[in-house]
Amino acid sequence: MNCQKQYCFSKVPIFQHLKAHEMEEISHIITHHHFDKGEIILLAGDRKKKLFIVRYGRAKVSHISTDGREYVMRVLEAGEFFGDVTLFNNEPQKSTVEALEKTEICSLDGEELMKILAGTPVTLFHMLAQLSSRLEETENQLSEAVSKEVSERLAAFVLKSAATAGSDTFLLTLTKKDLASLLNTTRETLSRRLSAFQKEGYIEMTGKRIIIKNYDALENLL
Repeated sequence: MNCQKQYCFSKVPIFQHLKAHEMEEISHIITHHHFDKGEIILLAGDRKKKLFIVRYGRAKVSHISTDGREYVMRVLEAGEFFGDVTLFNNEPQKSTVEALEKTEICSLDGEELMKILAGTPVTLFHMLAQLSSRLEETENQLSEAVSKEVSERLAAFVLKSAATAGSDTFLLTLTKKDLASLLNTTRETLSRRLSAFQKEGYIEMTGKRIIIKNYDALENLL
């Protein structure tokens, strides 16, 4: 099996328990795509029946409201998948997915994938579990937008970003406009909170690089 294609599997939890022959079958329906920062990976309204996996890089999932405002729903990291709405419900894509940096996407033909997965109920179970987890995360995000202060939401974002990076230091790939949208606040309020975090010694920020200096203080805000 092509090592590049196998890497797509190794990054996705729902595929990690597949048997060798099942992985071999899926490897034949994978196509690789490369995107530069700012390129659209998937457009709202698209009806492509494919499952997309982020092999490396990051992408934002956003929704345009009826009044033309963009709302950032979440950031996709390596190993995460999308496109499942069209794949399972035969409905058009609800959101637009855009590369935040150089990103490689593995796309899997939906109809062929479903034929293979029909014989692997465990994989389908794990996929549904991950979809359920994603729905719960979205509900929590909406709840936090209503019930929590901006400082709490920003602290949670900083801690989660560091955990994802596996380091005290991480790069902010979102623009301040997009981050403000994700945290359901304004750019001005976000800038004030970031400045306050630096003044209090919670973080150190140079350009796009953020270093956590006081984990306890951030966790106490939650």
